[in-house]
Amino acid sequence: MKSVPVLVGPTASGKTEISIRVAEETGAVVINADSRKLYKYLDVGTAKPPPEYRHLYRLLDVLEPCEDFSAYAWAKMAEREIGRALSEGKPVFLEGASVLYLRALFYGFFPQPDIPEEVRRRALEMAESGEGYALLRREDPETARRIHPNDTYRVSRALEVLLATGKPISWWRKQSERPKYGGTFLYIDVPREELYRRIEERARRMFLEEGLVEETERILKMYPCFARWGKRVIAYRQALEYLEGKYDLETAIRKKAKADKVLSRRQRRFIKSLKPLITVSREEASAKLKDLLSQR
Repeated sequence: MKSVPVLVGPTASGKTEISIRVAEETGAVVINADSRKLYKYLDVGTAKPPPEYRHLYRLLDVLEPCEDFSAYAWAKMAEREIGRALSEGKPVFLEGASVLYLRALFYGFFPQPDIPEEVRRRALEMAESGEGYALLRREDPETARRIHPNDTYRVSRALEVLLATGKPISWWRKQSERPKYGGTFLYIDVPREELYRRIEERARRMFLEEGLVEETERILKMYPCFARWGKRVIAYRQALEYLEGKYDLETAIRKKAKADKVLSRRQRRFIKSLKPLITVSREEASAKLKDLLSQR
């Protein structure tokens, strides 16, 4: 099975900067594995690559804001893009930290059942109250054993599938398609103090220099649904609540940075479940990624 390099790391660890440099030096195709960068117009808040470098990427700007999407759908698209790059004789690697998406691509993925929005909301409410985990233990003990009761994201995900289809997510996983490619995961490990400093600096830059608030206003004019949907996305949640008058700009910046710090801790934990995982510093990442690409 062909193994594809994947550059992973917590938010603000420098993945995009490294990817651009390596792609320019090697002619590699970069496939986006960040679930939020799939959406058009969400540029500043998702820290997309600058416009002049987006030609190096595939699977950027493929969805409309407010559009629902699944790890299964992304995995099918990514699989096609990997095959296309290889058929063109180009080196290819992935960049991003959406671990659910990466697991779908490299560990096998199952068809995504349709989940009505009201079911999603109910599942989240049940997960947050603790009622949902109790239901999982009764109806899907196999999945319950693999999930911590306080992991509301994974509990609600399993619950929404159960509530919408009547079949547990463990049953759906057994319908998984075999992956075509394997992944070799290159993990950028940034010391926590340095990472938090980078997160804080980026939050301030987005709001004060890069026009996050103005971008949010433009998206709202085109997509009124973004007033609600956008609150699922860090940066846009804080920009929207600032526009609603819930707090001032300095508070929005602090809240954005705090949310990213929480996200970074969760990403670190999930990324470490990926195998094989090669841990490198930011300084070592470019050379190691080029080495992996040369082994194709």
